Amino acid sequence: MDLFLASVFLGIVPMVIYALIIWRIDRWEKEPFPLMLAAFLWGAVPSILFALIAQVMLGVTSIESGGEVSLMSELYEASFLAPLTEEIFKGLGLLILFRRFQDEIDSVLDGLIYGSIVGFGFSAVENIFYFSSQPDAGSLIFLFFLRAFIFGMLHALFTGLFGVGLALGKFSTSAAGKFFWPVTGLGLAIFTHALHNYFAALGGTHLLYAVLGVTVGMIWFITMIVVCLRHENRWIRIQLSDEVARGVLCAEQALDAATFWSRSSLSAFSRGFGLVMKRKRLLHEATELAYQKQKLIRLGPHPLRERRILALRDRVRALSRLDPLVLSGAITPGRLLPPPLPPTRRMPPMPS
Repeated sequence: MDLFLASVFLGIVPMVIYALIIWRIDRWEKEPFPLMLAAFLWGAVPSILFALIAQVMLGVTSIESGGEVSLMSELYEASFLAPLTEEIFKGLGLLILFRRFQDEIDSVLDGLIYGSIVGFGFSAVENIFYFSSQPDAGSLIFLFFLRAFIFGMLHALFTGLFGVGLALGKFSTSAAGKFFWPVTGLGLAIFTHALHNYFAALGGTHLLYAVLGVTVGMIWFITMIVVCLRHENRWIRIQLSDEVARGVLCAEQALDAATFWSRSSLSAFSRGFGLVMKRKRLLHEATELAYQKQKLIRLGPHPLRERRILALRDRVRALSRLDPLVLSGAITPGRLLPPPLPPTRRMPPMPS
């Protein structure tokens, strides 16, 4: 019983911590916590249940003499059946989320985050199954180290690929792109999952290839996050530069809204907790205004989105005037926003 309780604790807690870290990455517009919880629970319960049912129905029962499962049967189930069923059912929840909550998907980073959260939910329950089957505490600790640290990001990486594919498809302007990117994302999720399971099933020195694969996946994951954050910083500044020119908010406020450090809670150490909290709503509303304007460009005109932009603009204008830095004179209206990342331009330079 003690080993089972330890298995539940060690299976769930690390994955919850990973999920919270990923959720906090998007400083500009964190996804709604209830939606994050729903994504985690989908990975933890329905996707596990449906995948197990499918694996039982499609699994093989061939046993070699001596009562051992044949290597071919093991490779079939680990390298083909498990990746196919698990990624399809994890991806189904992600697809439902994308369809039902379209307005919450603002960027490719959102796809990566939601996909990762589903993957962490799946890993939490899968780890409980593996941990609870261990014969003693020593085996449990060793397996915990492997699955929580060495391979802790596996399912987040797999389902994150499909999340990126869904986001790229959502923002694609062509019908072919809307089909190609999600299918490619799912295909890559299944393929990378199958490749990892193949080496893990063979065991021995082949585990080194599995570790190498996780390392490459982590490099891709971190690179995607950095690229997405830089890209979002750029177009937030582009969209808010118009609002600075309109007099809706000040240049310094727009820069703070687009800057990762200024949106982080850690900025309270340099600016003070009170100031950061008082400016939190202004920076959030300004960022939301930038996101809605970017959506208007990507997805085309829509009356509801246009009304939302007008309402956000009014709120940002009012909050800008109440900014403690404006009231204290630390920020003076009138300065224009500098170019986001020279020589990046929205329009070609005019001929002289």
